[in-house]
Amino acid sequence: MIKAHKVNKRQLIAELMLASVTIFWGATFPIVKDAIVEMPVMAFLWVRFALAALMLAFLAGKSGFATLDRRGWLLGAGLGSVLALSFIFQTFGLERTSSANTGFLTGLGVIWVPLLAGPLLKKPAALGSKIGVAFALSGLFFLTWHTPWTINFGDLLVVICSIFIALHILGLDVFAKGYDSKALTFVQIATASLLYLVGSLFFEPVSWPQQWTGSLIFAFLITSVFATVYAFWAMTTFQNRTTPTRAALIYTLEPVFAALFSIWLAGDRLTAIGWFGGFMIVFGMVFAEAWPIFTAKKRPLTNE
Repeated sequence: MIKAHKVNKRQLIAELMLASVTIFWGATFPIVKDAIVEMPVMAFLWVRFALAALMLAFLAGKSGFATLDRRGWLLGAGLGSVLALSFIFQTFGLERTSSANTGFLTGLGVIWVPLLAGPLLKKPAALGSKIGVAFALSGLFFLTWHTPWTINFGDLLVVICSIFIALHILGLDVFAKGYDSKALTFVQIATASLLYLVGSLFFEPVSWPQQWTGSLIFAFLITSVFATVYAFWAMTTFQNRTTPTRAALIYTLEPVFAALFSIWLAGDRLTAIGWFGGFMIVFGMVFAEAWPIFTAKKRPLTNE
């Protein structure tokens, strides 16, 4: 009994740490929306990711980079490019829609993973995933409700972002085995930062903050240190202390915190039908992830 209690306490602490990650993820939406008023999108992104890459390089150390062969560097660059696309669509979408909407719609990435795993990995989606998609898509309809109904261009960009997030998750699942996670993450983050820098130099008027305001420094602190480096450390340290399904369910808290922070920090307001749409998206995500729990066959009790 004592042993079981210790295991449960250890798992509870791990799950609380993972929940803390979703708080920082949720907070980034209104914070980034304010930051990109002070500087262009790609300029903000390259500085944010460059700061995170420097910290990750320190954490990885020589032993971590020693695990990367030529394939590992190329793989990290490829995954980093997909990651860069997801943040490009998300941040430009955030510029054109509310931070609450962005949070809910980004969460659709959880829904696309099982759907894309079918055609890409030959792993057909389970019935629960398909039902979850139906709930989430109906939520998308209500969240973006207008009369007559049209989807905001910013909302559309964030939906595209969620697809790239799903592709990145699948890519990590298939290709990342055998490499030090900190070193591989550094390559991805550094690749994204480099792509943003090139894009900023070619397409934006400035590529560096013209003035380091308190709000901008705060935005870099939250997005680079907490939403990237701390989140990465917490996930790699604590996720294996709980089940994959429970971890995925915890991550569905991100859009909930995004909505709460958007109301608190950005003054966003959702209509009743918009709240219902957000609820349906989160419910669809939870339903898809929880389905295996309810459909798993009960194992017979043994004396082992």
